[in-house]
Amino acid sequence: MSASARTSPSRRTTVFQGRLWLPVQDQRKARVTTSLAVATVLGRTGKKVLLLDADMRSPSMHQFTGQPNRMGLSNFLAGENDWRQFILDTGVKGLHLLPAGPTPPSAAELLSSDRMLMLVRQLTEHFDHIVIDSPPILGLADAPLLARAVEGCVFVAEAEGVAVRGIKASLGRLQSVHAHILGVVLTKLRNKQAGYGYGYGYGYGYGAVSES
Repeated sequence: MSASARTSPSRRTTVFQGRLWLPVQDQRKARVTTSLAVATVLGRTGKKVLLLDADMRSPSMHQFTGQPNRMGLSNFLAGENDWRQFILDTGVKGLHLLPAGPTPPSAAELLSSDRMLMLVRQLTEHFDHIVIDSPPILGLADAPLLARAVEGCVFVAEAEGVAVRGIKASLGRLQSVHAHILGVVLTKLRNKQAGYGYGYGYGYGYGAVSES
């Protein structure tokens, strides 16, 4: 998989080209709000952005955007061919939503089919950016299966919310499926934790002992 990104020094905003996947170690709310924030920022650049809720086990993106979840991703993966009927306008500039849809008996089975690859391929012809919100990495097969369909992923973790060994295990699982990890978003970080020593130990060593 390939990924490209460009950074605007004036706004210090990274703009990802193509399919971006945001997996998470834990904490659904942190993941959803991060995915929504990234998609919203991309929409403000004047591009056409799709936010895809791939958490079919526990969908919530529609609640954050104030949209219904009657039909969506699960319907397409189960056999519906017209994905356009599932796309919703969020009312935010440039931002559209493809809800997760009804909870299927086996989300992993649907994600393992070639229809997910086909869907993303078709979506890239109509949208400049696709941000995919996924279930947690550990304990489920869903997130690794999504790695096949994306160009890169951003790992979302909550400060003090998970053990270092859990973060290492999550990153190891992503690496085992050859996911291109673009970076890490650390949520709920308190000001006193944002010193150089903490940032070096966590951000660059993925749990390595800080030199401070």
